[in-house]
Amino acid sequence: MAEINPYDKAHELARAITGSEVYKRYVAAKSAVEKIPEYQEKILEIRNQQMEFNRAQMLGEEVNSDSVLELSQMFAKANQIKEVAEFFNAEGAFIQMFNDVMEIIQKAVEGGFK
Repeated sequence: MAEINPYDKAHELARAITGSEVYKRYVAAKSAVEKIPEYQEKILEIRNQQMEFNRAQMLGEEVNSDSVLELSQMFAKANQIKEVAEFFNAEGAFIQMFNDVMEIIQKAVEGGFK
């Protein structure tokens, strides 16, 4: 049996990912929000608030309930915009697919170390 070249398979995987409907949907949604600076600004504000929230949690700091409410309200308001909602949904689906692929690889690799 011929040895499988992992680099060839990595390129094949990259083509499969970039050819997937999940990836294409994410690229299209990202492109749509990038055309409208106001939408980009809303997404950036939410990202910054999320990063601050995550930083505080990682450092074991108490998270202000007003900050949590503010982030939830920002997200809910942004999701009322069709293009922004589609961006967040498409991004979430892409991240889920990417994480699933990484988990499959990680489990296979870890199996050899047991």
